[in-house]
Amino acid sequence: MTCTDAVFAASAAVCTVSAVAAVSRKNPVYAVVFMLPFFLGLTTIFVLLEAPFLAAVQMIVYGGAILVLFLFVLMLINLRPEELREDFAPWPWGLAAFAAALLAGVLFVFSRAGAGAGQSEAFRSAPGFEFGSAASLGGPLFKQFLVPFELVSVLIVAAIFGAVLLSKKRV
Repeated sequence: MTCTDAVFAASAAVCTVSAVAAVSRKNPVYAVVFMLPFFLGLTTIFVLLEAPFLAAVQMIVYGGAILVLFLFVLMLINLRPEELREDFAPWPWGLAAFAAALLAGVLFVFSRAGAGAGQSEAFRSAPGFEFGSAASLGGPLFKQFLVPFELVSVLIVAAIFGAVLLSKKRV
């Protein structure tokens, strides 16, 4: 097993454990907190694939903006304490700490071994192809998929208007 395989296995384990922990929590704040290790593990997998743009977007958009948005929405909902079940148990915290320590240890070993073995020779030899770069993502998006991309943006704007109208309090 190479160092890259070990980092991938650890990242996949962290993603799996944190995803299971996120969906099994009764308290929504804990569920959102368990999403952060998932985003970190997925970012690590993108780094292993040598896709720096995807890794940066994953961490900035999902690890930053989406996670904070979810927390703000939960704060705005203002759940009453009787609506939440008391489910404090030490094993999820210990499991999350073990998974984070495992990921940190594997990342340390990987950083000491060097980062040149992450991509196969077939990807490196392809002319003009950089997997996960902004050019390889944006080119097809704005050339052959321009109309579906614009239709999705119109659909998102319509959904935002619908959500605002539905959530507006009747006077």
